[in-house]
Formats: sequence, structure tokens, C-alpha cells
Amino acid sequence: MKNIFQRNWYIEVRRSDNGQLQAKTSYVDTTREATAHLLVDVNSFIIEEALWEEQKSSKPIGARTRQVTPLQGSEAYFSSGLALREAATFLKDPLAVPLFSETVKGIIQAETFLLSERGYSSEDEYDQKWTNFYLGSCRYYSNLDKVTMSWYEHVGESKRSGNLFVRFKTQSLFELREGQYLLIGNLSDSFHEVNVRLKLDEFTVKEADGVLLRTPDIICREAASLLVNLHGLDIRGISKKELARLLGKGQGCVHVIDLVSDCTQILDTLVRKVV
Repeated sequence: MKNIFQRNWYIEVRRSDNGQLQAKTSYVDTTREATAHLLVDVNSFIIEEALWEEQKSSKPIGARTRQVTPLQGSEAYFSSGLALREAATFLKDPLAVPLFSETVKGIIQAETFLLSERGYSSEDEYDQKWTNFYLGSCRYYSNLDKVTMSWYEHVGESKRSGNLFVRFKTQSLFELREGQYLLIGNLSDSFHEVNVRLKLDEFTVKEADGVLLRTPDIICREAASLLVNLHGLDIRGISKKELARLLGKGQGCVHVIDLVSDCTQILDTLVRKVV
């Protein structure tokens, strides 16, 4: 078994002493290295500064550091999709969308520890807001009658200072033998720990499995069994929407879906070069 490509993501959200959040996503793969930075108001989540750093690329680098003005003044929350696409157009780099998107996701996760700043009077009020917002969207929020642990029972606290949230993601492509490949994706963050494994014959999934090692509730772990739905699938160019359908949509796990999507992106850019 030979490792032929891998990529790594590190997302971090820190609280500073001056009412700001410092968030970044650092990305390294076999040919590229880049970082997306956001400086965000801790109360409004409005982006005060956005910075793009390019450390390494297979193409000539025009500017190693750039202010990303299309993101300034927008909210680092669920409504940020249009601004993220504008940032990618501004930078002329499709990698900007996933990196800034991961940074925004980290800020949303960090809200768990910013209750008073975000206008919540209690853990229960915050928990209820998320229950209403996410109802039916994933294994946890589609089976609330079976859930045995609340969000803050899982998290363990609602107050943090300094580092609020971290997430590590990795995807690796291995050549097993000619025409056969293994894709592995891992995620570990402040709240979750997930692994997926896809064994491929050319582009067709021969085996698919995974495990959720750390989750908000034990019921989340049942979502790993849905990976069997990928068996026999040609995953060239498959959309994330189609992956979500195959992996259970509201009965699945968003992190499993994200990891499988991350893995298929490696194929879209690399397998054509190595098969």
C-alpha cells in the first residue's frame, strides 16, 4: 500500500481580550499550503478583517498575503454563502470557499461558549434554539425522543476562554495495487470524532465503512451503518447533495457526509492523473 496524496486541515477559533474572535483554517496538501483568517466581532459575528495567506503552490504565487475585502462587513454565520463565493472570485482561487467556509463553521461551533455575548440567557435557551433550527436535519435532531444526553451534558461546560474550538481533518489516498485505491477521511474536533474508509476499484466503491468515536449522543453512531449505501457506486464527480441522499439526509450524520465529500474531491483532482 502506497500513500500517493494527502491533505490536512486545522481550524482554530480563539477569543481575544478586546471583544474579537480570531479564527483561521490552515490547509496543507501534497502541493499546496494556504491559510484563511477571519477577525470577527464577538457579539455580532460581523467580519472585521479577512486575510488570505498563500505559503506554497504548484503555480506561481502572485501575492503571499491579501486582504479579502468582499468578506468584510458580512456575518460569519449561516448566511455567509454568497460572500464566500464572492471571496473565491476575488481571489481567483476555488480553494478559498472551503477554507473560509470551514473557518465560519468553526465560529458557529464556538458560539456554544458565547451565550451572553450572543444574547442567550441560559444553556437551555441556546439548546432550544438549536433544536428548533436543526430539527430533522441529522441523526441526533431527527431522533430527539431517543436521545439520552443534552448538548451541554456532552460538551461539559458553557464557559471557555482563550481557545474556544479546534478541528482537525485529514484525507489520504493510497494505491493498493494497480487500479485499486483506498480513501481514508478523519475528523477530530472539540465535540466530535469521525472516521470513514472507502475501498475503490478504479472509481467504483467496493467497500465503505466508518466509525463515530465521539458524538453528542450514542444514537449518532448509528449513522455509520449508512455508508453501505455507497457500495457499487461510481463516485466520479458525485455531488454533495447526492451523497447526502445516499447517506441518509436527516437520518445521517453531517460530518460523515462532509468527510466522504472531502474524499471524493481528491479523486476529482487526482485520480485521473494516477490511473
